[in-house]
Amino acid sequence: MTKNILCFGDSNTWGLNPETGKRYDENTRWTARLQQQLGSSFSVIESGQPNRTLVNNPPFTGELNGIRYLKPDLQQYALHTLVIALGTNDLKKRFNLAPTDIATGLTHFIGSIKQFYSPADLPNIIVIGPLFINPQHGLSRIYLNCDQKLQSLNTLFKRVAHEHALNYVDISHLSAPLGSDGIHLNSQGHKQLSDILSHLVLQL
Repeated sequence: MTKNILCFGDSNTWGLNPETGKRYDENTRWTARLQQQLGSSFSVIESGQPNRTLVNNPPFTGELNGIRYLKPDLQQYALHTLVIALGTNDLKKRFNLAPTDIATGLTHFIGSIKQFYSPADLPNIIVIGPLFINPQHGLSRIYLNCDQKLQSLNTLFKRVAHEHALNYVDISHLSAPLGSDGIHLNSQGHKQLSDILSHLVLQL
């Protein structure tokens, strides 16, 4: 039976190319690369949406709070693994959230997932830690002081994952993963992330 892997995240899961503003192709973005690396025994479901958050609804058309949009995906697919890659957009200055607020959002998010499933049906869950962004140009104002929050957020996310007995992927160590905007993964960053995840998923 094919094992479904749902990758649920924001613009870095969607595959936004920081140089063009368009989407990376199937040979570049980490979700599509993950499918290639895992092979036909797995089906990787790409559920990335730019501006998606853990805590707040941004003032755009549509529901971009992750917890509001996840349930339809859970209803549609029988999952082997759920990959959660959220939290970066919650660092935006206008939300005025402390790392503890964002980590609480992750806790509620995981709680909602566990409420949806019976214990026997709960999929493997992988939490990807925050990307250590370095916003450039006008984006630095949007993410003002995010650098002061990232290390704490990484520690808190890791703690939440540990408390819920989930798999945690710390990506703070990725080498030169960011494009020119300092927020979105470059092609090398996508490759590094897919390599890490393919190795982990095959062990689950």
